[in-house]
Amino acid sequence: MELRLINILLILTFALKVNANNLGYSDSKPLVIGIDQDYPPLEYVDEKGKPSGADVEFSKILMKRMNIPFKFAPNTWGAVANDILGGKVDLGMMVYSPYRKDVTNYSRAVIRLYYQLVTRKGTKRNYGLRDMHNVEVALMASRPVRDTLQKIGARLVIVDDLTKAMKELSAGKYDAVVCYRYQAKYLIGKYKLQNLEQEELTLTPREYCYTSSNKKLIDAIDKELDKMEEEGLMDDVYGNVASTFNGIIIPRWVYMAIVVFVIVALLAVILNQMHNTRQLKKALDTARENEEKAKASEEKAHQSEEVARANAEKARENEAIANANAEKARASEAEAQRIADVAKRNAKEAEHNAMVASQNEAKAREAAEAAKKSEELKDIFLGNMSHSLRTPLNAIIGFSDLLMTMDDSALPPEERTNLLQLINKNGLELLHLINELLSLSEVEGDNQLFKREVTDVDYEMGQYASEIRMQLKEGVTLEVIEPIDGLRALVDKKLMRIVTMHLLENAMQHTTEGKITLTYYLKEGGMYVEVKDTGKGLPEKLKQNIFGLLADKNTYTHDENQDNPGLGLSVCKAIIDRCNGKIGARDNTEDGRGTIFWYWTPTEILN
Repeated sequence: MELRLINILLILTFALKVNANNLGYSDSKPLVIGIDQDYPPLEYVDEKGKPSGADVEFSKILMKRMNIPFKFAPNTWGAVANDILGGKVDLGMMVYSPYRKDVTNYSRAVIRLYYQLVTRKGTKRNYGLRDMHNVEVALMASRPVRDTLQKIGARLVIVDDLTKAMKELSAGKYDAVVCYRYQAKYLIGKYKLQNLEQEELTLTPREYCYTSSNKKLIDAIDKELDKMEEEGLMDDVYGNVASTFNGIIIPRWVYMAIVVFVIVALLAVILNQMHNTRQLKKALDTARENEEKAKASEEKAHQSEEVARANAEKARENEAIANANAEKARASEAEAQRIADVAKRNAKEAEHNAMVASQNEAKAREAAEAAKKSEELKDIFLGNMSHSLRTPLNAIIGFSDLLMTMDDSALPPEERTNLLQLINKNGLELLHLINELLSLSEVEGDNQLFKREVTDVDYEMGQYASEIRMQLKEGVTLEVIEPIDGLRALVDKKLMRIVTMHLLENAMQHTTEGKITLTYYLKEGGMYVEVKDTGKGLPEKLKQNIFGLLADKNTYTHDENQDNPGLGLSVCKAIIDRCNGKIGARDNTEDGRGTIFWYWTPTEILN
């Protein structure tokens, strides 16, 4: 057994020990790294003729860690690419291409690069791939990008000098230039091409890797890259570059951070549920106490009624006695009359007591009904919120379990990214729901402080519209109709933003074509705000209770089978009520489809 362990350790030592000696490099025969002499900021030759750039710095660290002597061989990109593929240089860095995977060896991705479209300011914005038909586009040679643009009918111009192409675009040549995001930002800033602007292009991001004809060298580099990533060295070198040109590095600790975040979120939800359970139990105990008090009041009312009946009976007996005494002793008529008056007063008092008892009984019944209704509403609210919290939690737990139990190589990067996006999406939905619950509790619990301040309403409304326009679906527009003379007022900007942005976001969510209109003006001593859309309109089942959701069974805040706006409208209603205002919704009969949400608050106008 001891001999076997020694053999295993020797084999592992031999397999893991990769350095200059067993790769064949030495001081007399160093490893040659080919770099592009004009590819800033990744790799280039500076004014002093010295190789520079993030690739150069990273390669120095990598070679030093692997104990490999090396030297850089700057050249034009065409020559460098041919030397790498032909084996004339030992190592280089280039974008992964499926067309070259059989003629060279690629390492794991060091960073990922995203494409952008650069155009002159004032030309058409928001290009999609479909919009580039018959557009003259300049780009450096890239077979995947070239094939994609040719399929959609773009007129391509292949260039060797990207800097020259960007300057020519600025001077009026070409319709656009396609390049990586960091290249666009770097060249526009360096050469002050202020008439150019960038926008994202929906092309698949490319992996930037080491490449070599030496498979053993690439395998050794992959192992060292894994170690460098764990030690954070990739972030130290490329992190600064990534912040400059938005390259994306996804180290393993990010995945672990996501898992930790999910666990913390789950603990927070569990603690919150425990708190809600305690609050619910307290409410149930209060309801039971109210019910017992109501029963006691009812019993007292019953006793009062019995006393009243007894008093009435006694009054009748006294009246009879008085009448008898009057008959028997006419001489005592004055005394008999007095006794009769007393009897009448007792009868009136008895009737009054009976009426009070009846009123007490009615109040007791109302209190019992209110207590019963309160308990039912709490049960319904708890059931609905449990369902709404469970839905995103199930997605987060399920997808995170899948990512933790499967090996990294078992899932393609696209599927893994998609699962992470789903976890992020459900986490954000869960956070949004909890924030809405906290907002509703804060407003209804009188904890929300109102802070009125002088506000340029025109500016604030314009900011809201700008934020929403960036998120509108294709084909949807947003129009703002403001007062002719402008509007300045004393308002709480925070609360005005909460209500107005929620109505705009609600309209954006349900409008896939047409337009959204934001209108505001003075009305009846206050400010009237209206959001009109051409969406699918209010569902019939929600029209009667659109601002009071979660008070009926099965009105969940998160259910793909229901058109449910969640707690947001309830928060809006609570805020407007606290402001002594009004809020409502109706069908958009002006456009023949869609919905109109509006609110009015008493406001001190300054102009």
